[in-house]
Formats: sequence, structure tokens, C-alpha cells
Amino acid sequence: MYILNAAYRQLFIFQQLLSGLVVHKQDLVKRFNVNARVIQRDFSQIRQFIDDQQLFYQMQYKRGLNGYVLETDQDSISKQSILVIIKTLLASRSLTSKEMKTTVNGLLNLVTPEEQHEIRPIIQNESFYYLPVHHDQPLLRTIWQFSQFIIKKQAVQITYQRQHGEYKTYIILPESVIFSEYYFYIIAFNPQGKGNRFFRADRIKDYHQINKKITQNYADRFEDGKLRQQIQYMQPGQTITLLFEFSGIVEAALDRFPNSVVKKRDSVRHCVLIEAKTYDTGAKMWLLSQGNLVNVLKPTKLRDEIRDELHAMLHKYDD
Repeated sequence: MYILNAAYRQLFIFQQLLSGLVVHKQDLVKRFNVNARVIQRDFSQIRQFIDDQQLFYQMQYKRGLNGYVLETDQDSISKQSILVIIKTLLASRSLTSKEMKTTVNGLLNLVTPEEQHEIRPIIQNESFYYLPVHHDQPLLRTIWQFSQFIIKKQAVQITYQRQHGEYKTYIILPESVIFSEYYFYIIAFNPQGKGNRFFRADRIKDYHQINKKITQNYADRFEDGKLRQQIQYMQPGQTITLLFEFSGIVEAALDRFPNSVVKKRDSVRHCVLIEAKTYDTGAKMWLLSQGNLVNVLKPTKLRDEIRDELHAMLHKYDD
């Protein structure tokens, strides 16, 4: 019976410390109706547990507070950072409601209870009206598991639901997990197709690792940082050097194409000439969304495709 009570006391004390509270020995003596030596032994057990588990904490007695606190030698995260992370996460709409709630609560637990009380009213309305994207697939386990496959360079067999609902089996070598435009993607080397493919994580219906060695040429290696600079809407295609005139908010275009540069400013026509290296498919989608604010000059092939697309769009509105 004593062992059970001791375990409960120590868990209670540790939970209080983790919550950022000051723990007073005499308060514990009264609460559990034991003498001070028993509580001091509990403190020693907690210290030993922290050391054994190599946790980033130290239990310290603060004379000015007349009690014990838990300090960390790990870099802390500010309440401002937690607020920004939660706001960004809610705006992404990428997780199910249950996973989002769990994740937000976990992030809040990284700051003190007082700081949580400051943050919660700011995110309350957005959290209440949170609507995830329509696939409604839990993703946390899948994302973590594929991250482990990447680290171990482990080949995986997946069953994937394609765009029109049919299922297909692939053997892949996962290389990166990327989030873009509401969805998580697994970027993987596909030995059958001899190249990298993009798989939406929510459409992977089954997966398991396999004992197969997949080798790549150096040229086939995937660089997710470089991809971020060139891709739009996770739509690959051919790499192009894009040249276009833009009369909208310049920063919006430059942010859309991170490696872009302004080649010329025309104060008379109120536009700029922008050059960027990008993939043609996603670039065309964004350029079409800008209406008459944009005029593509090069490459000629893309300019022709956009003109044909505009004619087809206009034809749909003919009476």
C-alpha cells in the first residue's frame, strides 16, 4: 500500500512541477498526512528519475519562493512563437479536428499556465470554427512513419488512391515530407518510373516497408529546399525560365516565385518585368489566376498555352 501511495505522491509532485508551479514541502506534508522526511525522499526519487531518463530538467529549491521549481536547460519557446505556430496551423486546415485539438493543446503545454490563459482567448474563435479539408484522414501517424522511412532509407510498398478513385500499388523510396496548399505530400523516388513522384499523404490507404534495396543515380536525388523555390501548388512539370510583366502587388509575385528577380520597372505602364525559374504546370495555374495583371513573354510555348486556355475559358461564357 505504501508503494502505491508513494508512486501517487511522486507523480502528483512531478505533475505540479511540470505545470510551472512552486511546490512547497509543508503543503505536501499536510496534503498527504506524512512527515517531512517522506516528502524529502519523494524529491530525491524525482531527481533520480530526471537523471536516469536524461530529461532536460533540474529540480531546484528557490529560497526566495520557499519551495521547489522545475527548471530546464533546454532552449525555451516563447508565448509569441506558440501563438504564431498555432495560428499558422489552424489556417492550414491540414489536420482532422481531433488531431488539431490534440496538437494545439500539446503546443500550449509548452508554456506556463499563465501564458496559456493569455493565448487561449486569441485562438478561441478560430478554434471553435475550425473546418479541416474534406478528406478527413488522420495524418500524424502517417507523416511520422514516412519520416522514419526517409531517415532509414527504407523502401515502402503503398496502395494509393489516384485522382479518379482507382487504386494502384507502388514500390517507392520516400525522400521528403512537404506541406503545401492544405495538403501533406510524400515525395518519393519511383524506380518503375525512374524519377521522383508526388503522393498526397491522405490518399495513401495502406503502406508497409519491404526488404528491397532501391538505388538512385546522383542526379535523381531530391532536394526539397530547391523544390520549394520553384514549384507552385505542388504541380511539377518542366523547369523553365519564366519572364512576365506584372502590374499587381509586386511582393505577391516575388513571394510566389522565391527565386525571382525584378529585371525592369516601367513607371509609365505601372508594371514590372519579372524573371523566375519555376515549373511550368504550377506556374501556369497561378498566372491564369492573375487575370489581366499579368502578361507572359517567355517561354513562347507557355505563352501560347495560356492564350489557348483563355480562349477556351471565354468560349464557355459565349451565349
